Amino acid sequence: MKEKIWDLTKNKSKSDLLWQIIPITLILLLATGLYLHQLGAESLWKDELLSVDRAKKDIFDILWGGRTHQLLVKGWMVFGYSDSWLRGVCVVFTLGSVFLIYRLGCRLASQPVGLISALFVAISPLFINHAQEVRMYGVSTFFGLLGTLALTSALESPNKFSIGFWAIARYLAIRSTRLNLLLLLPDIVLFGWKFRKQKRVLLSFAAGLIVIILLWSPLLINVAISSADFMGGFRGTVDPGIETGVENVQANLKSVPTIISVLLQPGRFTAWPFGRANSAAIFWFYNLYSIIVASLIGLAFFEKRNLHKLGWAAAWGFLPLVPIFLVSQISRSIWVDRYLLFTAPYIFILLAAGFMMVWRRWRIPAVAIAVIYFVAVAGGLKRYYAVNDREDWRGLVQLIQTNEQSGDIIIWSASELIPRALNHYYRGSATIEVRQEQPEDDPQAVESWLQSLPKTQSRILLVSANPSVTLLSGIEKEFKVEQLYEISARGTVELFLLTPLVQNGGNN
Repeated sequence: MKEKIWDLTKNKSKSDLLWQIIPITLILLLATGLYLHQLGAESLWKDELLSVDRAKKDIFDILWGGRTHQLLVKGWMVFGYSDSWLRGVCVVFTLGSVFLIYRLGCRLASQPVGLISALFVAISPLFINHAQEVRMYGVSTFFGLLGTLALTSALESPNKFSIGFWAIARYLAIRSTRLNLLLLLPDIVLFGWKFRKQKRVLLSFAAGLIVIILLWSPLLINVAISSADFMGGFRGTVDPGIETGVENVQANLKSVPTIISVLLQPGRFTAWPFGRANSAAIFWFYNLYSIIVASLIGLAFFEKRNLHKLGWAAAWGFLPLVPIFLVSQISRSIWVDRYLLFTAPYIFILLAAGFMMVWRRWRIPAVAIAVIYFVAVAGGLKRYYAVNDREDWRGLVQLIQTNEQSGDIIIWSASELIPRALNHYYRGSATIEVRQEQPEDDPQAVESWLQSLPKTQSRILLVSANPSVTLLSGIEKEFKVEQLYEISARGTVELFLLTPLVQNGGNN
């Protein structure tokens, strides 16, 4: 009899273990396929090239003032340098985020909630986009979740190990993206309220905060200065010289968030973060979808199971958005999907909890909601994989190399102060001259600028960002334009292959 009971218990344990392992493994495999699909299809875009350029710095410079992901990319470069390989850093850490949100969802609610939350991250076009780029957002989200998972353990059973692990993970998250600093706001509120009568526990938490501040203190002055430059003062006085470019600054100034923006944001996190819909029907479908998503999040708070822990998820998901929303009203708008990404996992947990509540009570509406969700996500994924949004710097530089001849001169007058695309992709031998400024839209200025170009009997490969009509006219007067290549994304960069009209001793 005892042996039969033991066999039944053993079989049940195996069944439970399989139920825990198989579903999350399948979700991780799905995420891996989506994150690797077309990983190197598009060129590194301007911000990715910036990350690669910064990762080339001396290791001590990165340790002193760099970001966490720059150190990771530097180590990653030892084993390869292709676009796909460099993007693999964020693929690995975003896959880690899929697993961490599963664990967090299980801790805060239930295993089904954890699995659904992990699925949301796995198939979100926004997360796939940032998993497939050499930027800090995937790494930032991973360390943010790691710190939150450690603090959840401390909230359930406070101990020095959990608090210490939380402090280190939060530091690495903040070091990845400074907005992760805002996660300390719900951390302090939740921990302070729960253990308000336990001074020793609060002292341990305070010690963790001090560790974060001490580790981060060497960067504080630099952060304060760069943040002031980034914010650019009050609206209308933004410095257009920041790394995101004039076009992005102007776009952000116009995108001041409203309450409607807040309500629609979960829909953007899960399904549709890319531009405007190309038809009225799609526009209204995604608005309806966003309303359904927001309603499910609201329904999560009517779930009596683990309601106080869902309150923790709400604190991590929404409290950091409050200062971002307020700052965006009075200064440069930072209500941008990628900046808000670190809050998305907690909102996903609430969304999953709301869906599970509907599933337990009303199966038919739950199935209808699931169908709408997958249609919305499928549309977002189709849009993401079918449309190229990144600038084709790789194609431009490869075209230069393909058409390059002995004696050619490359004039780089693009929007970047440093020709990072050439540094990354170019393997030719032509002479390169960098022009940081283009001529004003004035005939005399254009003529003077063209006359200052190197005198050559060979050809000039001119890379120009948003050339004016006057400059184009001047080029046609001075040179024979043999070829033209254009990349368009966040602005236009054109490649001109120029031959002097008169070749006389190298003079035009």
